[in-house]
Amino acid sequence: MALFAKLALALCAIFGPPFSLPLADASRTPIQPDRESAQANAHHIFNAIHSAGRQWGSSLKHNGFSFFPVVMSKGSLLYHGTPSNSPPPGPEWLAFEVEHAEAFVLFKTPRGNQQSQEPRMRPGQKPLGHSSSREASKPHDKNMRGYLHTYRAERDLNLLYVDGMSAAKTHKGTLDSQDLVLRENNTSPVWDPFMDELTRASDICDLIKEWGYDGFMRMEIGFEVIYCDFSVGVDLMTAKRTVPHHDQREDELMNPYQWVRAVAERYDGLGGDRVRIDFSSMVSGYFFPINISNTDPERPDLHRLAAAGLDELKDIKSRVRGVFTEPRRFTVNWQAVVDMIVTRFSGRLRAMASSKLSSSKFISELAVASLSYFDAPPLPGDITMMEDKDKNRTAEAVDACIKHYLLPTYLDQDSWSLEDGLIHAAIETVMSGICTKLFAMRSIILEVSSATPPFGPHIPRDGDKEQLDKAVEASRRIVHTLREELAWTTWRMPQVCPIDELLLTVMWPMGDPEDYWNPGCRPIDEISFSRRGYWRPDI
Repeated sequence: MALFAKLALALCAIFGPPFSLPLADASRTPIQPDRESAQANAHHIFNAIHSAGRQWGSSLKHNGFSFFPVVMSKGSLLYHGTPSNSPPPGPEWLAFEVEHAEAFVLFKTPRGNQQSQEPRMRPGQKPLGHSSSREASKPHDKNMRGYLHTYRAERDLNLLYVDGMSAAKTHKGTLDSQDLVLRENNTSPVWDPFMDELTRASDICDLIKEWGYDGFMRMEIGFEVIYCDFSVGVDLMTAKRTVPHHDQREDELMNPYQWVRAVAERYDGLGGDRVRIDFSSMVSGYFFPINISNTDPERPDLHRLAAAGLDELKDIKSRVRGVFTEPRRFTVNWQAVVDMIVTRFSGRLRAMASSKLSSSKFISELAVASLSYFDAPPLPGDITMMEDKDKNRTAEAVDACIKHYLLPTYLDQDSWSLEDGLIHAAIETVMSGICTKLFAMRSIILEVSSATPPFGPHIPRDGDKEQLDKAVEASRRIVHTLREELAWTTWRMPQVCPIDELLLTVMWPMGDPEDYWNPGCRPIDEISFSRRGYWRPDI
């Protein structure tokens, strides 16, 4: 999909050609993915896995560095808006959402003007190729209209997923993985009015069809597939004529609200069991020892593949080709592992970072987050399996914390690919940062606590409150540092409830009548097992 011509030309005038890379050096040793790079870029790999196939995270981490093989399930539906009533020869875009495609069905044919009847595209999407239908070949027809196509996958489709917001035609780095890696910096130095989309689609389709792929998947305001050959793999189920432009109200034409609402439903995933991402075959620029800094000094927060040399980018492409032409793996769903970690710690760290959370509640959050992994020493009369008086319980707890959500993955460790091992190293590094900081905070609290380790941290007596508050503030600073390192996109999503409240409905045995009839945000202090009026007299 392409941007409106004037916008594209304006961007080119402002920013100039997209990028320029040094020439390749034939005498060098190719770079390889390695554990050190995965550990150095651990947080970026973790976040790439968490955001893959999700609109929210991919929008915020919009400069993609990674490639994933994707299988689109047989029977999945895709949509296309076009002036043609027949399938394009390809390549051409297909949208995941009806509203996304409908936004580009409508064309304006000015009444009473027979001099210029060419369809006028609105900002965003443009057919990649030329229409072949008889309807589209009549430029002087006042009733020229658009069509909404619905396609169905007649078998599982093989797609190459380019992550981030890789359908965004910008100079910010959103196109790096396509233009610099897959196309080996063969982009025209002067982009056409639609920012080289047709050539980009053709180049990548020519490449991946040789690998056995049907198209490639990317994202802008909505996910799309650039499908390479409409004669295989998909069937045109319907081609619905749209109401001509002059018969519709202006607010019906490419309604941004309707489009955004449909796309916003995919903030957390595409849904509908439409695609399966092979995380065990992920290939990422973050796996390689390359420079990832931005070539624009005004945006150091954005990573760029443009900072790497052309030789290195060709090495990454070679690895993509090697991995993607092997049979699909699906050995470990690494996104499921990452999701478990984020859902365990995201809300807790958000709360602990807030000054609105009291010292006592901060300690409660810390205790729940850390003591789950702590094996308390035996007391007289305890039944124990072994003598453990000399155990370093804190070190063991940190190790248990690091490995906890990785335990399921070890069942298939003998089948891991190199990419599985690199992803594991990255997640293990992220968890090491979380767990060591949790237990560092625990030690700070215990130093001023009246409780005896290891059963703290508990709230000390009133006489220690001042010291406790200082310890909590020191710990809160650690939380801020941790959050900066993690940079989870969940923290940039507005929350339903204030930091000291939770969204509550009835969940036996808890809940009052208001929680059933009017579920809503409830203060933390009011959430207890005494709140069970809805279930009485049964309990």
